[in-house]
Amino acid sequence: MRHAMYNRLTIKSFWVMPFLGTMMFSSHALSALEEVVVTATKRSQSLSDVGLTVTAMSGDKMRELGISNVADLATQVPGLTYAPSLSSSPVYTLRGIGFFESTLAAYPDVSLYMDQAPLPFPIMADLVAFDLERVEILKGPQGTLFGNNATGGAINFIAEKPTNELAAGLNVSYGRFQTLEAEGFVSGPLSPELRGRLAVKSVRADDWQRSYDTPGDTLGEKDNTAARMLLNWTPAENLDVTLNINGWRKKDDPIGVQMIAYNPEYEVGAAGFGGVLEENEIPIQSYEPYNGNSGRDAGWTPGLPYQDNEFWQVSLRFDYSFGNDLTLTSITSRSDAKIDAGIESDGTYLILIDLLPDQGDIESFSQELRLSNDPSNDLRWMVGLNYEDSEVSQSAGYYYPDTTSTMVNGISVNIFESDQEMDNRAVFANLEYDFSEAVTLRGGLRYTEADRDSISNLANHPFLEPRNGAEFTVTEFFNLAWPVLFGDLGYEGVLQPGDNIALDTRTDANGNPVNPDTYLKPNVKPQFELEEDNVSWSLGVDYRLTDDVLIYVNVMKGYKAGSMPTLSGSIYEAYEPVEQESLVDYEAGFKARLWNGRASLNGAAFFYDYENKQLRAKFVDPIFNQLDKLLNVPKSEVTGAELEFTALVTDALEISVAGTWLDSEVTEYEGAVGSTMGPMGFEPINASYAGVELPYTPEWSYAVRTTYTFDLSAALQGFASVGLTGQSDSVGVLTPVPARQERYSIDSYSLLDMNIGIRSRSADWELALWGKNLTDEYYWHSAVPAFDTDGRYPGRPAEYGVRAAYRF
Repeated sequence: MRHAMYNRLTIKSFWVMPFLGTMMFSSHALSALEEVVVTATKRSQSLSDVGLTVTAMSGDKMRELGISNVADLATQVPGLTYAPSLSSSPVYTLRGIGFFESTLAAYPDVSLYMDQAPLPFPIMADLVAFDLERVEILKGPQGTLFGNNATGGAINFIAEKPTNELAAGLNVSYGRFQTLEAEGFVSGPLSPELRGRLAVKSVRADDWQRSYDTPGDTLGEKDNTAARMLLNWTPAENLDVTLNINGWRKKDDPIGVQMIAYNPEYEVGAAGFGGVLEENEIPIQSYEPYNGNSGRDAGWTPGLPYQDNEFWQVSLRFDYSFGNDLTLTSITSRSDAKIDAGIESDGTYLILIDLLPDQGDIESFSQELRLSNDPSNDLRWMVGLNYEDSEVSQSAGYYYPDTTSTMVNGISVNIFESDQEMDNRAVFANLEYDFSEAVTLRGGLRYTEADRDSISNLANHPFLEPRNGAEFTVTEFFNLAWPVLFGDLGYEGVLQPGDNIALDTRTDANGNPVNPDTYLKPNVKPQFELEEDNVSWSLGVDYRLTDDVLIYVNVMKGYKAGSMPTLSGSIYEAYEPVEQESLVDYEAGFKARLWNGRASLNGAAFFYDYENKQLRAKFVDPIFNQLDKLLNVPKSEVTGAELEFTALVTDALEISVAGTWLDSEVTEYEGAVGSTMGPMGFEPINASYAGVELPYTPEWSYAVRTTYTFDLSAALQGFASVGLTGQSDSVGVLTPVPARQERYSIDSYSLLDMNIGIRSRSADWELALWGKNLTDEYYWHSAVPAFDTDGRYPGRPAEYGVRAAYRF
């Protein structure tokens, strides 16, 4: 693949750099690296004392690197990847564990938190990364302390807290595409017991993509705003109360897609109620796939895509210390999100699969209550309980008048609606025991009950009429189709406009109806229930080889709750939920502080035993041929290793190198790779997926950075920072077909960034030039099928600008 040899040579050199670093140190006394404190175990600990694999990044470093969301974070953290999905919901994958699903109600594999208050759905984290003290990325299943939906790991954003003295600050950045970012805060005491902090961020930008279909049409405008208010009240020495109110509005254009291949649902000669598909009737067939090399080029339906999404959260935390060495912590949160988007996913000006509109509402309440003893004890314990109640509704209009499906079936538009309710309850316990000064034993358990209900509806679109030669509404079409396909099995009935058209055709191994009450009945909305329970657990041993070297071994098991989709299909089977997935992590690692604290070297090796991986994959619908459906992959595995090295070569020069190696494969799964026409519509052609690489799992990913600070005068400092991040080839879709693996490949890439500037020695002001992707590398986040086409979601081109900061 492109850049493959370059990446192999570059990455191999990064792995040996820590050992070459010993030759670069001078002999005189130097400063030590700053200690990093994290809350990975829900207690404050030095990162070097935590027997888990954790990556932490300070808020100052995030501002320097221009990180404002998890997508930006993924470019700087090896092993973490980001991909846009069909709707507004982003997808995060950590060490190869992720859930590529666009349904708003889909829980992620990588759970997200703001100050330990859950952001249960991925879209909620879009604009929370501002005014942060740090972010922590916990790798591997975190089921014991963080619960369901953390099979891949957890990301915890920690906000800057109110200060005891009055303080304020302003950060402003201006760059390419007229991008103006402004972030400010004010913090300080409101009374002797009460402190407050208010932070606001605004991002405005012009378009950065240009249409290769419609000259002069552009895409990429931003008008985003986020705010956070924290109040910290300490009425007594043993009581600490924090109120966090945060929210954002994201009004911008999603990434435009590049159409890379023609992939028809129906071949020439296919016949249906709409007629016979003739070659000269296929609009997309004369369309040339994109073969350029710029992320700025894309195709879209005029007026699309767009999004206007809102989110807010209120969380209240109490920490009450009893006089007998105990602390009671309560975290209560309420989160709401509203989604209003128009989605374009085929990468052309044609209307092949547009969601118009895609709207949704999310309401979520959570409560955590935990009791813990003093962390200075040899025996440290924590017990607690969690409760979450969430309701999600989503409505999407599917518009596809220029597809081969419309030519064959005679329909061009429908609407899909879904309402889901989730109710989760859990109790947990965690224990750490210092068996000796060198050995610590760790263990944890969590019992979880997860209930989920969904009801779906597929019907006529209430506002859009058939077009482009389509002869029927959805209701009219299925009043023709169902008697022909299932009349001999007993189907009777007439659908009325607005009725649900999905038909329950499910039978068991003996040919009996799975549900006699809904079997072959018209206008029965697909309705499903999931009632699941599980026990997550963890066992670990820490061995303190010396005061500066920690070795740890962990075995951990975590779960992700079952899921229900928002999608279209003509039969009930398309809407069936997937059951919970589980992952067992066998992991060993080390953390070492070297050269009198001037350097740190952390490493880990792991093996994941992954069962029932949840996957949005292709399913053969008897009417519409290959559509999306949620499926479970029975067995798969991931083997990997990580290394992080940071060093102060001199008081002025700091280097950091991080790399992740992954090897993933499916070991058991059989699924559709094609279809054929049978007596009752399309039927699947299945094949084994054993040996296939998991999506978004590059073999290598890396981040290298050098920062140099130098004195300009008694009052001024200069600084320069250069970073190189990237990954090797990966794939966006799980498929055993070599031609499709090539089509959905995500090529290797390397991104160069730079910061250079001056600041006062007291750090109360700073002025810098910055650049991202300075080599203008063409790369893409994902490559996925749409409807009659395949497309890529490209990354942003070279960007550069100036940044100023001032602290009052």
